[in-house]
Amino acid sequence: RGIFETLARGLTSEADLDFASQMVQALNVLVLTSAEALALRSLLRKGVGTAEGAALFRTLYPAWCHNPASLLSMCLVAQAYEHAAELVMQFASLEITLPFLLQIDKLVQLVESPIFTHVRLHLLEPEQHPHLLRALGGILMLLPQSPAFHTLQARLAAVPELGIFRLQLE
Repeated sequence: RGIFETLARGLTSEADLDFASQMVQALNVLVLTSAEALALRSLLRKGVGTAEGAALFRTLYPAWCHNPASLLSMCLVAQAYEHAAELVMQFASLEITLPFLLQIDKLVQLVESPIFTHVRLHLLEPEQHPHLLRALGGILMLLPQSPAFHTLQARLAAVPELGIFRLQLE
């Protein structure tokens, strides 16, 4: 945990924005996938609703802002769904580049992995997690029709319709 926090603090003030973006992308992959980062990932997974999870989120957040796709993935892991939905809407003002789309494609693949099981299970409760639906729906709209698009579309089609209907009535 300490090394990630130290690197994040250092990257916050990095003048070379391309370097900072690439470093955050690499750190994000490590946080999400490496066995060595399991404790850190578990802490993030507790969400921003816990003191420890929120403190870690606040520490990593400024550095993760250097890479929008990495920031979005951290928001999803940390269950900051409302912020994730806001970020996706802000992506419309960015230049959507091929590298960005490739990162979003990888994020969709990760959503289907065990790392994001808690996120997928939250889709069973759309009334409690409407911002998660909005964030994933926004990602779907950003993607060109591709395997990632169809994977995410199928995942969202599995959301219980009764919960979505209740959301529409509110």
